[in-house]
Amino acid sequence: MTLFQLVLILILSSCMAQDEDIMTPVVNIFPELKELKASINRLTTDLNTANNELAEQKSLIQELQKQIKESPKVAFTASMSATESTNRGPFSTETKLIFDKVLTNIGNAYDPITGVFTAPVKGVYYFRYSGSAFSSHDMGLSIFKGTTRFVSSYEYNSGERNDQMANGAVMELDVGEEVHMRLWIRSWIFVDRRYNYSTFTGYLLYPLDSTSV
Repeated sequence: MTLFQLVLILILSSCMAQDEDIMTPVVNIFPELKELKASINRLTTDLNTANNELAEQKSLIQELQKQIKESPKVAFTASMSATESTNRGPFSTETKLIFDKVLTNIGNAYDPITGVFTAPVKGVYYFRYSGSAFSSHDMGLSIFKGTTRFVSSYEYNSGERNDQMANGAVMELDVGEEVHMRLWIRSWIFVDRRYNYSTFTGYLLYPLDSTSV
């Protein structure tokens, strides 16, 4: 092979290689990079939103825990004490009942000497009573808010061996307002020495601030 032929082969090979580069398609990755960047931005936004919501929830939980911790604890249940099973009544006038046997008195808002509950804070309270009587006697009971009758129950003698009744009410009370029980005129309530059939109960559902309507 002559030198001329060798040079000619080299030139032809170079031209073919250039033709192959020209024919090879070029891949444009910029659109894919742009879409990937947009996806990353969306994920970052979603993550920031989730972190903000989590922070708000943690703050709310901490506030609720603080309110529960600082909320006043008020609850009582009382019955009537007796050395033997007996009854209260009948009386010629409606009479305040003294539930002097304290079973629970958290916050000491109930006075077993006077039979009166005094609201220590403004709030919404729940009160409930139960009564037992022999069937040969009528039984009438009322919860009073101050001097106002709030709810009542009345049991006529039924001819059965024993009569039972109960009632309850939710009240909104200001600081210092009083709640007590009364026995109706010419009615009875049974007082047992062991089982606490007749009771008076109350507790704070939740406090209200001074701006609450």
